[in-house]
Amino acid sequence: MKKIKNLNVIILIISVFMIFQFIFFSNVIATNSKEEQIKKQVEEYAQNIDLNNIKKEDVLKAYDEITKNYDNEEISNLLEEHKSELKDQGVSEEIINYGKELLETTDKENIREIIDENIDFETLNKKLEQGYEAKEAVTQAIEETPLKDKMILAIKLIWSNTIIRTIIIIVSIIICVLFVYGTILRWIIYKKASKHGWAAIIPLYRQIVMYKICNLSPFLMLIWLIPVLGWLVMIAIAIMKRFMLAKSFGRGTSFGFGLLFLQPIFQSILAFNKNIKYEGDK
Repeated sequence: MKKIKNLNVIILIISVFMIFQFIFFSNVIATNSKEEQIKKQVEEYAQNIDLNNIKKEDVLKAYDEITKNYDNEEISNLLEEHKSELKDQGVSEEIINYGKELLETTDKENIREIIDENIDFETLNKKLEQGYEAKEAVTQAIEETPLKDKMILAIKLIWSNTIIRTIIIIVSIIICVLFVYGTILRWIIYKKASKHGWAAIIPLYRQIVMYKICNLSPFLMLIWLIPVLGWLVMIAIAIMKRFMLAKSFGRGTSFGFGLLFLQPIFQSILAFNKNIKYEGDK
């Protein structure tokens, strides 16, 4: 009976670690350890936790001590090895797999921060006092979490995922590089058209200058003030502007399509090809 109780406590402790993983799904998971040593360590901490009064400090202490000696990969491996035992305790294979994925993609620091700041232990304990099993208590606590808190946890979860965070950083760097390079290209194109190159770094003015280079009236930008219909018209003008820019530099329709679909490449040609001259004033 004591062993079953300990196993339930283990499931509860590990479920708390994973609670935010399932904010967008509806269930939780149990996980923690390496071989029998890690499992034994978890059981030791479980014995010191009151099932009817789960304290954040106790869970954080257990998590800190366990992760001091074992990394998430080792814990994930043990979770796989003891999958059948967890399934016997009512934890579904799908939930176990979610937990493994979380451990393999999330930093310890992020897991600890969410345990410390975002898990409602008071609600969790109330559910336990009402007679809910560990897994049910966590599930009910998630369902009663306010939408705003769910969104905060979801954002933290996304950012804590190592792979996603790396992708976001790489994409952000690429966007910044393209923006800087695009500004440099505009500077050169403006100078080719006998305009102020520095206009490329002034947000609104850069658009006014580009309209003039394309032989379009800058007052067309006022159409943005017309809701919906005006926005649709401006999208059409933005497309037309690519072809007008090509024409201003003596290029044809095919070059206009290049500016539309491969803007950095074709703007580079406009900027650096000395044979291309501005003809917009003719």
